[in-house]
Amino acid sequence: MRPAVAMPDWFKLHIINALPNNNIPLWFHCASGNKDFGYHILKAGDDFHFEFGMNALRNTLYFSHFWWGNKQNVFDVFNKHLIRHCSNTKTRYCYWKVQIDGFYMGPQLDQLSLMHSWDN
Repeated sequence: MRPAVAMPDWFKLHIINALPNNNIPLWFHCASGNKDFGYHILKAGDDFHFEFGMNALRNTLYFSHFWWGNKQNVFDVFNKHLIRHCSNTKTRYCYWKVQIDGFYMGPQLDQLSLMHSWDN
């Protein structure tokens, strides 16, 4: 009898623009080793999201580069160490919220922690 094969964890990652208005556009670029989402402008209040399964090696990684006026930052928006900030449901939700003071992450929009500040 063959052992059961574990199904990969399934994730939905959201990036939400919570900046005050559209006077200064929020540009971003997200990618992984095999998927490039390209460059986008995210308007105030908009939500960019994508879903993916964790690979068998559990080393799935997505990074994003953000620009807002003269500020910018680049960091991993998903890796195995960030899973603890995602929901613990069948489909695991990971929320990033971009604000004036930085980048917040959590399992839902009312449970976020500051993870990164803007770099100049």
